[in-house]
Amino acid sequence: MAPSARARRIPPGTLAREIDRLLADVAGTVDEVIERPHPTSESLHELHREMRRLRHALAIWERVLADRQRELIRPLDLRLKRLARLIGRVRDRDVVLHLLEGPTLPRPVREDAALVTRLRSRLRDDARTGRELLRVFLRSERDAHLFEGLREILELPPRSGAGAKLRTILDREQERRHDRVRSAHRKARRRPSSGRLHRLRIQVRRLRHLSEVRTQIDGTTLAEFPSEAKRLQTRLGRLHDLDVVLGELDTDLRATEWARALGRERNAVRDAIRRSIKGRRWPALKLVPAPVPANARRRRAGS
Repeated sequence: MAPSARARRIPPGTLAREIDRLLADVAGTVDEVIERPHPTSESLHELHREMRRLRHALAIWERVLADRQRELIRPLDLRLKRLARLIGRVRDRDVVLHLLEGPTLPRPVREDAALVTRLRSRLRDDARTGRELLRVFLRSERDAHLFEGLREILELPPRSGAGAKLRTILDREQERRHDRVRSAHRKARRRPSSGRLHRLRIQVRRLRHLSEVRTQIDGTTLAEFPSEAKRLQTRLGRLHDLDVVLGELDTDLRATEWARALGRERNAVRDAIRRSIKGRRWPALKLVPAPVPANARRRRAGS
């Protein structure tokens, strides 16, 4: 990053306003999910993503507070984490159903079709039950003032000199997460098991979410990150989805030709990922100014 950009202070209020925006998005989507008898897969996916971004931003806010104040964030963040995990489990069922009912998986032969139909029926029941439980938990946390508690955290005064240190905090957190991606990438190159590739996917996602939050705070983003990481994450996401499908199979389905075809496709995706990362190092960490949206450019031109 250029020295002049590094020298700029980042007012803690900028971070607080971004967290408040993320919190408003989460609270609004929670209200929508609670009020809808059958929340859509898209709304749950968006809520899951919003909660992850919010938790990333809260982790940075925690670092600008005094030690005695940090303890107030952790129980609230734990409640968010539990909700996010529950949403993720419901989302996994949605993903499996979407794949089973879509055109991208191998079609079962006639003797396997009845077993696959029974699996779909069970997963629909599970998804419906999961949604009902999720709505209960979301309503319970909302009524227990989770979001009000998080807003009160934003009113805590940052520790002395936090504005001068916030950029350093962001730089170090970016470097730490980047190191974790590189480590996961290196391990996956050596032995590309599903577990290692899944951990790589998680680390890339965490780095991406931090980059998205940081773009809103100080106007920088990761050079070379979007294109390479998004391509890899798409492939890793496909591998994870196939792993989830295979993990949901009933015992009598696992020995079918259809299940073997799924396993072959999963292996083919894993092999393609292995070839794409073989002999390649993760790009070096480099921050650049984030692109200015077209509507913002038009506003500047007209001012």
